[in-house]
Amino acid sequence: MEFHRSRSIASVLAAAVLIASIAGCGSKDLPTSSRPNERDALTARASKDIAAHFAASLSRQKGVPIDRLGGTSLQVVADAARAPQPLRSGVVTDEGGFSWSLSITFFDADGNPQSGYIHGETSRLTADARARGHLTTAEHQASIGVRRFLDVRGLLPSETELHVDGATNDTANAAFAALDGSASRRYDVLAAGSLEDVRQLKDASQNPYPLSGVLRWQVAADAFEQTPEGTKEAHYDAQVKVAFNGTRYPTIEVQKTWRYQMDLETGEITELPT
Repeated sequence: MEFHRSRSIASVLAAAVLIASIAGCGSKDLPTSSRPNERDALTARASKDIAAHFAASLSRQKGVPIDRLGGTSLQVVADAARAPQPLRSGVVTDEGGFSWSLSITFFDADGNPQSGYIHGETSRLTADARARGHLTTAEHQASIGVRRFLDVRGLLPSETELHVDGATNDTANAAFAALDGSASRRYDVLAAGSLEDVRQLKDASQNPYPLSGVLRWQVAADAFEQTPEGTKEAHYDAQVKVAFNGTRYPTIEVQKTWRYQMDLETGEITELPT
């Protein structure tokens, strides 16, 4: 499947991915709300939990960074001299314990498919990448599933930047401990989104973090809060946006109201003025 740079196409693809994912999942993978048609106003606590989860899921130490493909990175793929083995379709487990299923297609500068990566001739790749695994932070743990359709340009040796567009579909069962004295919470999450014009240097020694671009999700989350009075349930819809800025600390925004600074290494977040 070939991707284009327009936001509308990315949105359509993201929706298609979400529909396909729902059709192919068992009931245990879906939200379990007893009030599926009701929506609750997003709270500050739920916003922070959602931001914390997605920040951890993108972090290098805990989750699945956007430049990771199986056991390697896009920068290594673009530098054949550093690649221990050619990137190819198949199943692999990365160093963080995430299990990947990859379907990769390479293209030359004229858009013709290639049988594999050819140094000096391959200019672009598309990837259907699925990853499953677990992440743990000081405050929460989650079982996550990520499916990304990526269109990556800039693989020719003369090019210094990678340009990434695509769609993403995320599922999660996330639990938050009550370390701050609040009630413990659990979320079942479905999210469909898009990567839009994410730019990254091929030479990670100069800067390993995305220079610019955004990652957006439309999130549906069923929340279960355990209090002394019993379990409270809620269903939240939220828009989540990560804006990359060339540093380790991009911003993550929830529902255009709550803003946080996230750490791409650790996944930790810090609240910013709204």
